[in-house]
Amino acid sequence: MNETTILKDGYPRVSSVILFLLFLYVITHYLELGTRVELLGKIRFEWILGLGLSVLAIFTGNIFRFGDNRKVLVAALFFYLLVAIQVPLSQNFDYSAKVFIDRFVKLSFMALFITAFVRSPVHVKIFLAAFLLACMKLGQEGLVGKVTGGMMWENQGIMRLHGNGAIYGNPNSFSGMALGTIPFLYYFFPLFAWAIQFAIVVQFLLAMNIIVFTGSRTGYVGFLGILAYLFLKGGNKFRVLILVCGLGVVSAYFVPGQYMERFETIYTGKDIEGASIDTRKQILKDAVDIFIANPLGIGVGAFPAVRQETFGRSQDTHNLYLEILTNTGIQGGIAFFILIALLYRCLGELKERYASLLERIVPVSKKGAKKFEGKVEVMKHIADLRFMHATCQAVSLFLTLRLILGIFGMDLYEIYWWFVIGLTLAIGNIYPWAENKTIHLMERF
Repeated sequence: MNETTILKDGYPRVSSVILFLLFLYVITHYLELGTRVELLGKIRFEWILGLGLSVLAIFTGNIFRFGDNRKVLVAALFFYLLVAIQVPLSQNFDYSAKVFIDRFVKLSFMALFITAFVRSPVHVKIFLAAFLLACMKLGQEGLVGKVTGGMMWENQGIMRLHGNGAIYGNPNSFSGMALGTIPFLYYFFPLFAWAIQFAIVVQFLLAMNIIVFTGSRTGYVGFLGILAYLFLKGGNKFRVLILVCGLGVVSAYFVPGQYMERFETIYTGKDIEGASIDTRKQILKDAVDIFIANPLGIGVGAFPAVRQETFGRSQDTHNLYLEILTNTGIQGGIAFFILIALLYRCLGELKERYASLLERIVPVSKKGAKKFEGKVEVMKHIADLRFMHATCQAVSLFLTLRLILGIFGMDLYEIYWWFVIGLTLAIGNIYPWAENKTIHLMERF
């Protein structure tokens, strides 16, 4: 490792200005500042900021540092290529080109920026702080909107909470945003002092307000999936049981009956009002028929147009997996699942590697204070390793959550996948530096 590229804490140097711009980019995207602030929308502020960060990534050379995670990178680029090919081959070229540029290309910048600029545990904290703060702001808006009724209106037979803006205006998307914070809140809670823990509890309550009052069956299933994952793989089953019991008591006494009835429709299959479940079944049937007729794909985002032409019905797939198969064909489906498998394997390996570093360095911290002048430095490194280990776990659960939610939503052209890819590559890039620092501290003390 080139020592001229690192700070005294043992990790690569990244300019404070660049980190600020990354922080601003994350806030800008998740809060949709371009729609909230008219001037920012007119000047395409998010695009300008993204372009600037792209240039910085190229000129700093960080864009070319991918560590030991090349299989994930190759799989992501291959899937990217297969999606791109479906634009000129699309049965609705104009719309496909728009979706590809405005959604797929634009949102893929997030993976690029995370990989390029998140180079140490501190940088991970800065990035995730921006993400969670943006989500907390959305959660605060959801609470105010629920209390005042300004974001509540009837949908499918019940009053449902809606978010602000295009990204989270739909109750299912708003619920999915709130759910996406829970993996990080859960795994980070034991790592921080009481002030941060208090903020985590507040954010969890804001998230639960959204999950309950959006009335999203997708969100309800996603939350059950999180609880099942944490119970089976989270490690602390007692903490999960306490959480489940607490939520059960709160639900029984404070959740209005209409939302409990909405939850029950998940397994009864009977809508409170309307026929949304029957409509979804028809969409899935049409999607299967279109895929069978076009096994190599119909084009990026082209399903509604092809469905309208074929069946006289225009709603989108409402299913990630059929969205992938219909839009990108069987080859796109295979590439996507290879990418997912590699992400899981990489995150699992990194979790074990960070755990191994902890096993090696923790005994060093137990030396007597008089004999050990660098104890503070070692304890800080241990805290960083624990944070990185927890981040591996949180990202794995976030990925699992998105795959569960994908059963009910068409999320292929959303930011979630780039969020996971970027963090996975960044965590892997940080590991060699963390290992080198562990060895250095063990040799010193």
